[in-house]
Amino acid sequence: MNGMMKCVIKAAPGPGNLELVERAIPQVGPNDVLVKVHSLAVCGTDVHIMHWNEFASTRMTPPTIIGHEFSGEVVECGALVKQIKIGDAVSAETHIVCNTCDVCHNGNAHVCPHTSVIGLSRDGALAEYISIPASNAVVFEKFASWEELSLMEPYVAAVHAATQFSVAGKTVAVIGCGPIGAMGVGIAKKCGASNVIAIEPVAERGKMALLMGADSLIDPIKEDVAKAVPAANGGNKIDVVLDFSGNVGAIASSLSYIKPEGKIAVLGLSDKKLSFQLDEFVYRGITLKGIAGRRMYQDWETGKGLLAGGLDLSHIITHKLPMSEFQEGLRLMEHGECCKCVLIP
Repeated sequence: MNGMMKCVIKAAPGPGNLELVERAIPQVGPNDVLVKVHSLAVCGTDVHIMHWNEFASTRMTPPTIIGHEFSGEVVECGALVKQIKIGDAVSAETHIVCNTCDVCHNGNAHVCPHTSVIGLSRDGALAEYISIPASNAVVFEKFASWEELSLMEPYVAAVHAATQFSVAGKTVAVIGCGPIGAMGVGIAKKCGASNVIAIEPVAERGKMALLMGADSLIDPIKEDVAKAVPAANGGNKIDVVLDFSGNVGAIASSLSYIKPEGKIAVLGLSDKKLSFQLDEFVYRGITLKGIAGRRMYQDWETGKGLLAGGLDLSHIITHKLPMSEFQEGLRLMEHGECCKCVLIP
């Protein structure tokens, strides 16, 4: 497809330097698809890019189109593409992996050391069109709205965390109830968790966790979690802990309320070191598992199934803006004034 499109780029290194510009519509290679973007969800990564912190500056080479959580319609297919057709509604797995290393060959492509990332190490989706490998496009035959479909990338990461260990009939504590944590609450409940306890100090986020199905809410600033979590669970400790906060103190504190042989899945990120008493960890048989992205592509299929089974993500979207107001969308995310804000090209 020929022509021009509007898009938001990181124009140069350094804080700021985000611009709404016109660029040529990207061309598709033989194994690619061109997607007309209908919705783009603002992510914390986009805020990191705006501020040009170490995470962004070591992974991006401007000028680059930002944005990676998106939905859209396939409008062109490369010559070798067979499994995707024009008109398909898609979201996308944002990790583009090599599929040739031993990590990929052993079924762990989600932690491929040769990964490139849409909207970070290559052009992203805060644009009218994006070209991606057809293998990264995930087709949705049924979906509630383009806006909800743009949540799929973070949602499926939450699916990975919440299904890493079986939660059916188990008690679950969810640490951190921002957008992904709130989705994690809903997933755990949909997967049959008997009691989901949300741990969140921000009132609005706590309300979202309850809206997504949490059985109770604990403010860790006002309450001692070592006592409050068992109290919210009939005096018993917890089977599974899901961390979406990256708060190393909160993760370490979970050892005080988790059962022997308990499971801890950590999706949250931090540049601080996690410390705990090793003997307690070993003697009680605790499992600690890092959650990287989405298992390709089983978590996507599980996520589809949960949505088909009635999981409702509509509450997660609190703001909707035109792409031209991208700066306001970033501000809302930066200051925690939204759950998820979506931008419409």
